[in-house]
Order: sequence, then structure tokens, then C-alpha cells
Amino acid sequence: MSESMFIRLFAGVPSDYFGAIPLIPFGWWLLSMGVFLLAVGFYGERDRKLEVLSLYRCKTVKGWWKRRFGKGLLYGIKTAVLFLVLVLSWDIAVGSIVVLSAELFAKITILWLFHSVSMAALFVLLDLFPVGRFAPGALFLLEGVTFIIGCQVHAVSKVMYGMWGMYLQSGLCEAGGFPVGPVIAAEAILPAAGFWIGWEYLKRERDLV
Repeated sequence: MSESMFIRLFAGVPSDYFGAIPLIPFGWWLLSMGVFLLAVGFYGERDRKLEVLSLYRCKTVKGWWKRRFGKGLLYGIKTAVLFLVLVLSWDIAVGSIVVLSAELFAKITILWLFHSVSMAALFVLLDLFPVGRFAPGALFLLEGVTFIIGCQVHAVSKVMYGMWGMYLQSGLCEAGGFPVGPVIAAEAILPAAGFWIGWEYLKRERDLV
């Protein structure tokens, strides 16, 4: 029986790798985040080309930002869910689903969804700035670098963003893992914070015109 692809891609890196760089499990994790960011980036590029048209449909700058941020966040949610469903379907097709209990599936899914949606919010925010085209790469680096720091320095691992989506690094799996409640709360707040930062930036730009 083959190992569950769902677990490989979305469960993260086991905590017993502290002090070393776990290339194979870390590579699977980066693959999942890379595919997600590429999909969100494709939408961001397409939406950027329609930006001028959307400006005409919105009466205010804030209305335009609400529309853009909401659409980007919704696309991120849809992409994350579709990705999860496709990989789960693969596990069902090859018979690997039997190693994935309903409880384990729920825990992995919740953590990965909150993490990917918070990353979609960061993407929409970064895309607002002149360096927006580098957003996928910047977020990919954020994910990788913060995980590596947390992997090397155990004392700061619980506050490293790159670990927050990993079930295998969480308190749900290990007694010393990051606290799930505060992390989910932080990732739930990120979209609101991203919207506010973007609106403040737009107000400042409007005042400079």
C-alpha cells in the first residue's frame, strides 16, 4: 500500500527533524505551497490586466480595494479547497485513503486551509505594491526561510510562520508543538490586517496625487 499523498503534501515535516534540514518531507511541503502560490499568482496576473476596467465599476477607491481583496481571498480559498479535493481523490483512486482517518483528515485540512488562506491574503496585499510581481517568490521564501529558522532554533519554532500550517509540528500531534488556538487566531486576523494595511497605503497614495 502506498503512502498517502494527502499526508505527504499537507501534513508537514515531523518534529523529530529539529537541528537538521529534512530535505524530502520539506520538499513535499514546499511543493504543495509552490503549487498553491503559482495558482494564486496566475489569478493575480490575470486580475491585474483587468484592473483598469474594475476601477470604472467602483465609485470609490475603498470600494475598489474591497472588491479586489475579496476576489483575491475568495480565489485563494477556492484554490486551496480544490487542491485538497484533487489530492484526496488521488488517494482514493490508488487505495491510500485507508491510512487517513477522518480525525486526521480534519486536523490536517483545517491547519492547511487556515495557513494557505492567510498566505492568499498576504499575496493580495503584496500585489498592491509596485513589487507585486515578486509576491509568489517572496512568500515562497517566507515559508521556506522561517521553517528553516524554526527547525534550527527550537526556541523560536512556535512563532515561525513557515511551521504554522503543519499538523506534524502542531500541538495536535506533539506535546511540544505550536499552540493551535493562537496560531489559527493569528492566521484568521491576517486577512483583516492585510486589508487595513492596503487601505492605509491607498489613502497615502491618493493624498500624494
